This record gives sequence, C-alpha cells and structure tokens, in this order.
Amino acid sequence: MTIDKKKEQIDFGEIKSIIWKRKWILIIPTILVACIAYAGSHFISPVYETSVIIWVGKSLNLSGELQRYIGDDGYGAGRNISQRDELRSLQNEIISTPYIHQLVNRLGLGQNASLDESAAKMQTKMPHLTREQIKFTLLLENLRQRISVEFSGRDQVRITTEAGDPFDTRDMAKALGEIFIEERRKQRMSEVRVSQDFSYEQLERYEPELANKIAARTALERELLNIQLDELVISDENRRKIGSEIETNIMEISDWEQEARQLLAKITEIPSGKITLEKSSEYKRIELEIQSHLNSISNLILKHHWNSAEILNFRARLYSYVDDLEAENVRLVKIQFADYDNTTQSNIISLMKARAHLDMLYSKKTNIELGYTELQNRIGLNPEYQARLEQLNREVTAAQEIRDRLRQQQESATIKEDILRESEFKVIQPAQVPLYPIKPDKKKLALLGLILGLILGGGLTLMVELLDSSFKHVEEVEDQLGIPVIGVIPIIASLKKIKTAG
Repeated sequence: MTIDKKKEQIDFGEIKSIIWKRKWILIIPTILVACIAYAGSHFISPVYETSVIIWVGKSLNLSGELQRYIGDDGYGAGRNISQRDELRSLQNEIISTPYIHQLVNRLGLGQNASLDESAAKMQTKMPHLTREQIKFTLLLENLRQRISVEFSGRDQVRITTEAGDPFDTRDMAKALGEIFIEERRKQRMSEVRVSQDFSYEQLERYEPELANKIAARTALERELLNIQLDELVISDENRRKIGSEIETNIMEISDWEQEARQLLAKITEIPSGKITLEKSSEYKRIELEIQSHLNSISNLILKHHWNSAEILNFRARLYSYVDDLEAENVRLVKIQFADYDNTTQSNIISLMKARAHLDMLYSKKTNIELGYTELQNRIGLNPEYQARLEQLNREVTAAQEIRDRLRQQQESATIKEDILRESEFKVIQPAQVPLYPIKPDKKKLALLGLILGLILGGGLTLMVELLDSSFKHVEEVEDQLGIPVIGVIPIIASLKKIKTAG
C-alpha cells in the first residue's frame, strides 16, 4: 500500500487562490471590527495615572562613626525581611483604613452624588449600617483598587494613583505622599521619644545608685585606712575578757528574768498586762542617756583594752545612770500606784528595777557583741576589705558604663530627632498632572480589533469555502461521474481583458 505524498502536502497556491477569491469576505469584517473597536474606545471613560516618589532614607552624609554612635547604619541596614515582604508591608500601610480615611477627609471624596445614591440603595439591604459607613466602605474598596506602591530605587518609594480626572489623580498622589511622610515621621519621632523617656527614667535611677556606690567605696577606703588596732586590743587576753563579760551579761539577764517572773507572780492585785509605768520626761531622758552611753561601748572596745581606764569609766557612768533610773522608778511607782498597799508598791518597784536592768543588760550585751564581732573581723580584715573594695570598684565601673550608655542613647535620640526633622522622608518627585490617559489605549484597541476582524474574516472565508459545492479539482469530477476527464479548458485572464476591451 502506497501513500500519495502529494495529497499530504499543503497546497499554498490553492490557499492563496481561495483567499483571493474570497478576499472581500476577509477584508470587510477585518476593517469593520477594527473600526468598531477604535470608535468604541471613544466611549470608554479615560483613566489617568500619576505617581509621587518619596525618599525614605537619610539625605545627610553622616560619618560611619556617627552612624554607629546614634545606632543607625543607614535605612534598611540589618533588615532581614525580603524586598517583596517589605513592599507588601508598605502597600498594606498606604491602603490601610487610617490612611484612606485621611485621604477622603483631605480631598472631600465623600461629597459625591452617585456615591450617595449607591449608599442609599445598599442601606435598604443593610439597615444596621449608617449611610456614612456604607459610603466610606465603598470609597475604601474603590480607592484601594486605584492605589499601588512599588520601589523606585534604593530607599525610594513610588506611590501611584489612578482616577478619571487628571487633577484628581494628581491630588490623590500628592495627598497620599504627604500622609505617608507625616505618619512615618510621627512613628519614628514616637520611637525616638520613647527611647529618650526611657533614657531619662533610667538615668534618674542609675545616677543615685552610682552616687551611692561611689560614696560606699569612699567610705570603705576610709575604713581601710583606719583598721589598724592597738596590740593590746587585739591580744588574745583582751578578747577572752570581752568574751567573759558577754557570758556574765547572759547570766545576769537570766537572773533578772527569773526575778521578774517571781515578782509578777507575787503581784496578784493587778493584771500583769497593766503593770506598766507612764514614763516621765526625766525617765525618758535617763533612758536616752543610757542608750547613748551603751552605744559607745562598740567604739571603746576597738580602741581600748578591757581593763583600761576608759572602760572602767564607762562602767561607773553606766551604773550611775541605772541608779538615777531606779530612783525615778521609785518616784513614779509611788505616784501612779498610790492606791495599792506598800507591799504591792514594793513589789512593783522591784519589778520595774528588774525590767530596767534587763533593758540595760540586753542593750549592753548587744553592743558588746557588736564591738567584739567588729574586733574579730578587723583582726583579719585587710583581705576582706580588699575583696569588698574590689567588688565595689566593679559595681561602680558597671554602673558608670550603664550611665554612659544611657547618656549616649539619650544624645543619639536627640540627634535622631534632629535628623528626622531635617532629612528623612522627603518628596523627591512630586505628583504631576498627567497629559494623556493610560486607558483606553486606542491604538491597542484598534490593533486588537484588526486581529479579531482577521480571525472573524478567516472563519467566514473557511465556512463559505466549506459550504461551496462546486467542483474545484478534476479528480472531484472523475469521482462524481465515474469517467475520466478528456480535457480541461483553463481560465485565461488575457482573454477576459480582450473581451472587456472589445
């Protein structure tokens, strides 16, 4: 079985002949559709587009050292987000409800009769919403479709707007640029002021702390100079005597406590909680004298040995104060408990004496223990003082570093505030009134109409050719009649011309 290769080949001559024969079917739809498309473009509402370019970096040429000082190595430095994500963020920010609300208020876009009509119709379906809410929602959706954002270069943002009027689109782009700059500046200024406020608050806290640490270090240094003690004071014998005095005080306290309990048991006429004296001014004065005198024993222990004249004078004066206090006790008991018998008064006087001795002994024991502990500490104090001094030095250094960093942050925030006022967020390409609309593109529509017309004309040509039942080839005649064709008379174009001329 053989295949006729000629039948499988495309006969371009035949196609050309068909096109030429049906040329008007092809030409007329093409021209007609192209003309309709071009004419129709005049009835489409024009759309104008313009844009504003905003610089969002720093136009000041700061040195690298100053940039590091203020904590900013340039706009965008250290950002890990992709450009696409950042652009999406900018787009969302600029078409956000607050931005659109400001835009509507600035340009009075809500004053539109057709918008009022649309809102009124929708309100019948949504009565829970006010007309103003519906109007703003419609405006919001419409404006968001007419605003686009893109990067125009390094640290440059282009905001593009579309509108049916060239002046409207210019005003929209200009207003959006102003709103963007104002909001960004507010945001950055707010961040700077938060940083400043934080620095001020922390400085108010750290300055006193630093001053206290420096004062503590100075005091410790003075103490370190005065830790040298007399050999007799730090001797083992002297320390044993002080320890013995403390033990004696403990035993005396125990004895006086026991006596006070016994006296309380004897006084049955008065509840124990009411056996108290209303202290006179003299009583209080003597108490203060005793307490002040007892407080001095700590320093005496550090300066004098236990058998020194100073310590002996301390003891004599202390017991002199105690005698005065006992005499005042007797006087006050006789006045305040005069209604009771002599035995009861005598027991109360003894009880008050026991209490006075207990108060004195408790304070004496405490102050002697403090002095003895301080003496023990000072014997081997030098290494400990050195360690404490080193610790304070470290704390002072750390506090100074924090204070200096806070001051630096405060100063850098001030510089940033000045930079924000002077250099960041500037319009470098203002919005212009567009001269020509971007839509409709009449040439493009005409070209599309021409292409569509060609397709339509080609389809009609093909359909007419397929519906034509006349014989087009010799083989079709032979197949139809079943006999071979003897001869074919060709179409001679020159004969047509001669005939026409005759």
